[in-house]
Amino acid sequence: MILGELEGDLARLKSGEVLEDGGRIASADWSPPTIVGPLPDEYAHTVRDLIDQQRIAIEALDEARRKTGEHLAAVRAAEPVRGHQSAYLDVEG
Repeated sequence: MILGELEGDLARLKSGEVLEDGGRIASADWSPPTIVGPLPDEYAHTVRDLIDQQRIAIEALDEARRKTGEHLAAVRAAEPVRGHQSAYLDVEG
């Protein structure tokens, strides 16, 4: 069932588990089922909870991406620009 797959993917994402297949989760290539019809009432709560949890995960990923970008910018700013000059470190004096 697709809800089970999405819930499993979300649980692995939240746990920080290393994902296989090049870091992709199974539902990354997901396409909507071809069965057309209304969502059965018994799944409505599950779907709403899944959507809420996905929204929280997206916000956490966005924050991690933003912080990573800040860290990379700081590292790049601290990198010395030497060109073709030799660099020496005085360790004796």
